[in-house]
Parts: sequence; C-alpha cells; structure tokens
Amino acid sequence: MYYNFNDEDNNSMSDKTFLYGNPSWQPHFEKGIGPIYKAIVSALENDIKYGILKAGDQLPPQRELADFLGVNFTTITRAYKICEQKGLISAIVGKGTFVSVDANIESTTDDTEPYLIDLGRIHSLNNNRKYLSEAIVQVTQRMSVINYFAYDEPKRHISYQEVGSDWIKRFYFTVNPDDVFITSGTQNALAVILLSLFQPGDKIGTTRLTYTGFKSIASMTGIQLVAVDTDKDGLIPDMVERACQIDGIKGLYIMPECQNPTTCTLPAERRKAIAEIVRKYGLILIEDDTMSFLGNTDLPPVSSFAPENSLYINGTSKALSVGLRIAFLYAPSKFHEYIKQGIYNIDLTTSHFNAEIAATLLENGSADAIIKEKQMEAEYRNQIVDDILSGYQVYGNKRDYFRWLILPEQWTGAEFELCARSAGIQVFSAERFMVGNGPIPSAVRISTSAIEDVRELKAGLTILRQLLAASPKLPEFVI
Repeated sequence: MYYNFNDEDNNSMSDKTFLYGNPSWQPHFEKGIGPIYKAIVSALENDIKYGILKAGDQLPPQRELADFLGVNFTTITRAYKICEQKGLISAIVGKGTFVSVDANIESTTDDTEPYLIDLGRIHSLNNNRKYLSEAIVQVTQRMSVINYFAYDEPKRHISYQEVGSDWIKRFYFTVNPDDVFITSGTQNALAVILLSLFQPGDKIGTTRLTYTGFKSIASMTGIQLVAVDTDKDGLIPDMVERACQIDGIKGLYIMPECQNPTTCTLPAERRKAIAEIVRKYGLILIEDDTMSFLGNTDLPPVSSFAPENSLYINGTSKALSVGLRIAFLYAPSKFHEYIKQGIYNIDLTTSHFNAEIAATLLENGSADAIIKEKQMEAEYRNQIVDDILSGYQVYGNKRDYFRWLILPEQWTGAEFELCARSAGIQVFSAERFMVGNGPIPSAVRISTSAIEDVRELKAGLTILRQLLAASPKLPEFVI
C-alpha cells in the first residue's frame, strides 16, 4: 500500500518511493497529498494490523528515520507522539521505542499467536452460570422474548429506574428513581456523559494513572485530561483545587473504590474534602463506582456529598456478569435533558433483555448470592498473590480483582510487560495508564479475575516471581 503526501514541515523531500526492505522499519508511501506525519502514523497502524510489525519490535530512532526520509526531526517526533497516544508504541528510556505489547492484539486473528496466561484484562469472576440461567428462564417465561427487542420498554411490575435506585442505595447513596438512567454498561455511561456535558477542548482532572477506557473516550471526543497528583490514599484534595485554579478544569473523574490501576481507595475525609471543592468550583463530578460491590469499605461515594454536581455510575458487569452490559447512572435534574439526548444519540435504547435479566437477579436475591461468591473467590485469589509474591510490594485489598505490583529498581513497567509477554504472561504496565508527561512509576497491574483455572493463575504468578529477580533482556524478544 502506498501513502501519498506533502511534507508540511519540509518541502525539500526528494521524489522517491520508500519500500519495506530491511530489519529497520520504513513507512511505505510516495510523495503526493497530505502531511507526512499522518502518513507515518497510518503506515505504522497498517503494518501492525497486517503483522509486518509485531509486539515488542523495536522502531528506528527518530533521528535515523528523519534522516532516511529526508524530513525534519520534528515531523518524526510528532508522528511518534501520536502513535504513543494511540497506544501503538511505547518508549523505554535508554532502550528505544517499541511496538506496544497490546497494539495488535485486537486486530489479529492469527491462530499462531502464542497463548498467554491472561493477568492483564479485568473480567468478572465466572461463578454466575447457574443464577444467570435461572434468570433467563424466568425472563422468557414472563413474556414473549420478542417483546424485549422492541423500542419501547416492556411493561413490568417495577420500573428499571426503581431497580437502579435500589442498586445504588446498596452503596450508601440514596437517590430518586427519576434521577436514574439505564445505560449499556459503565463504558457506555462514560461516553454518554462526555458527549452530553463536555465540548472538545474542555479539561477534566483525573489521577495521573487512570482507567484506559476513560482515556480513550476523552481522546476520541477531544477532551483534555489533566493529571492530578496522588499519594498512597489516592487523589490529594489540595491538588484537585490547584487544578481548578491553574488548569481551569471543568470536570473531575474519580474511582473512589479500588482505583484502576493503583487499587487506591479514598478515605472518608478526602471524599468530603473533594466534594467541597466540587461544589466550590462548580465542577462536574464523574464518579465511577464500578468496584464498590467488592465491599472493601462501607464508605459513601463522593457524589453523596455533592449530588447536585455529580454523575454517579455503578454497573453490573463486574458484579454480576461480564456480558450483562447494564449500568445505572445517577444525574441531577439539571442534567436530565442532556443525558437523555446523549443516550438517544448513542444507543437509542439499552437492551431491554439485558435490563430485565439484571432486574430479575436483583429482585430475586440471586445478585446477593453472586456477589458473595465473587467476594469469597476474590479473597482466595488475592491470598495466592500474597503468598507467591511475598517479599515484593503489591498493593490492593483482599477482594480486589487486580493488584498493583511495584517493580525492583532494575525494571521499568514497559520492560517488565514486554519480558512477561515473552515468557507467556500478559500484564499491563504503568505506561498504559499515564496521563500527562510526569514521571512514570515502575509498576504493573496484575489481574486476578480473567483466568478461570486457579492453577493457571498460580503458574503465571510463579513465572512473574522468577522474572522479578532477573534483569531485562529486551533484545531477546521474538514475538
């Protein structure tokens, strides 16, 4: 495939066509239409997609590629920066720039892709088949299944808003059913909020390490994320106020329980202090309380102290079933029309069938049983992590679905992720979660929830322990 372009930064480029042909990656294009940096980004995306570049492959230094192409160094810098923001590449200080370990995972369908023990993705522990099957039978017996696929909500003896209100009340936040909206999962709720209440160029404060799904939505909608400093207890209220005064943030995104990826849980006094700042500066608070069902604390969410400024999300996917894409979104009345319009434009309607299953699980008590079993399984798995990785600094509570591992000084997170992948283990490094250009901690997130077989979890953790005692050997990577 050829890429036609003009170099906006340097018009002296010679008329020649560059082809793939040696171990040092070369973008494939020819002189023509459009800026070079965009052509380089497109070339790299396509080379990853079609397997020409693979995870762990090292890219040429920026100066070398600029000299080869006959363009300004800043052109390559710009292209590499965009690729890094897209999650396609990652730079390791003193080592070079590499294709990110997850860059081609979603696009590849190659059956020869090596099997990895998945300690990267966060899933819902899979203990719900019996309860889910029973709920589906009840739903299909209640009325004709075809009715659940209509635009209009099926008539029920209790509205989904009331079910959502009862669900949110479990987590120490009492809301009016009229203020509850039904969305197709937490990620969907975040997209609705950003598209409904924010404009491109608006700024939202968040932790320096934050949920990658939120980063992606913000990037797609042109919203700028501002990194707010944290410590071992999470967001520092003074730093939130500083972001209001200096950066002019319009909103604040938080995960108060088991923050992704660091596992921090906000203490009670900080929740109240952050709520006061939200009210003082008129911020829009986006509170993602997805992990509160784990029951690590009995603390009320920040939104309960500033409900007039808050958008509160609590989903069922992690708590009940990973495929049950239903989340309940609280919004105060002043935001209702915006949220309604956002849901209509994105979804038109949320799956009534999924909503009915979730409502049935919540009403017949199955949800309580599922959550209790998940909490017990999570405790069991976290004890395994503590036993195998004893002696290392591993953050997290006893019921968390993932842990935050601080690496020995010889490692960076990106190096460890690459080496772990080479050893057959998938983990996610701190580099994935970074907002802004601050210092990157040497750490990785380890999921305990994606693997069904505990024996495989033990095997993966044992390999990681062996790797922790070793030194990085990046040149040996062949994926």
